[in-house]
Amino acid sequence: MKESWEIRRASLHDRDALEAVCRSAVGPDDYVIESLEDLILHGVMHVALDGDRIVGAMHYVPTVDGSAWLGAARTRADYRRRGVAAALMQSFVGLASRSRVHALRLWSKATNMAGNHAVKASGFQEVARFTRVGRKAAKGTARAVRIPFDTDLVRGIQASPVLQLANGYVPYERYFVPLTPANVHLLANLRALHRVAGGIAVFSAHPEEDADTSLEFGLVAGDAGRILRAMPAAALASGFRDVHGFLPHDRKVLGAAEKAGFEVVPWGDEAVLFERSVAVGPTSYRKRRTFAEIAAGKREGYAALALLAGKHEHGHSGPHEDRWNP
Repeated sequence: MKESWEIRRASLHDRDALEAVCRSAVGPDDYVIESLEDLILHGVMHVALDGDRIVGAMHYVPTVDGSAWLGAARTRADYRRRGVAAALMQSFVGLASRSRVHALRLWSKATNMAGNHAVKASGFQEVARFTRVGRKAAKGTARAVRIPFDTDLVRGIQASPVLQLANGYVPYERYFVPLTPANVHLLANLRALHRVAGGIAVFSAHPEEDADTSLEFGLVAGDAGRILRAMPAAALASGFRDVHGFLPHDRKVLGAAEKAGFEVVPWGDEAVLFERSVAVGPTSYRKRRTFAEIAAGKREGYAALALLAGKHEHGHSGPHEDRWNP
């Protein structure tokens, strides 16, 4: 039964209540619990209320291509199937429209039938499926070489069969983006595209695993088997101990990954990527600062706030936690 829920933005005062929601929704080992402060301070976390009680939450963060990513969706077990997640998603559709964000994306496990139904009912469409794999880095001769942008690069990527298996989407940082010509140019300028074993892979600036030890990658073009066999050595040569990536959910690609020593990560065995287009509305006249920006302004004055807001050629710290219910 769909009900109406009051939605508001979360603050650090809600931290304990949000932990209770996570424990009810997933359990005491929910990975979101240790990231709650970070999620509240960076991006936007909305909560759904039943009176004064927080019964659900969801996180929104802008992405590199001008879209936004929804993650860390949690609903108390005793409030499921009552429209909590749908209300939270709709609140972010409004935020995206006012912020001139053209699309919202999220991912969910294929086995999360109830969650996927709610996502589709909220206007999202499935656009691709991925499987997450990982393994230890290893010695070898393979190296990764950064690729500068040129028009031939765009043509080669757009004709890539392995990219077509993922409907043109690749993992980057903690979300997914479509490799349109504009995004190829953007990722090349961000030094994210690399030549590996004659093919092309995208490397993330902020890996999903420990940033100091794991290289995060996605397949873009070339022979998937060759790239996957070379990736452990390329990771070690770049100073990483592990290598992880989201691969197109394709039998041949996953078979090549298994032969290359990769194992499927259980929570990412079949990840369904959803997207919803947003009708962009008039730009909001009032730009809401993040709690981190507000705190910085109070501590250090307007100079620090300007740095966090992206002035003087410094950007803010970027997106955090991304997954839908694991």
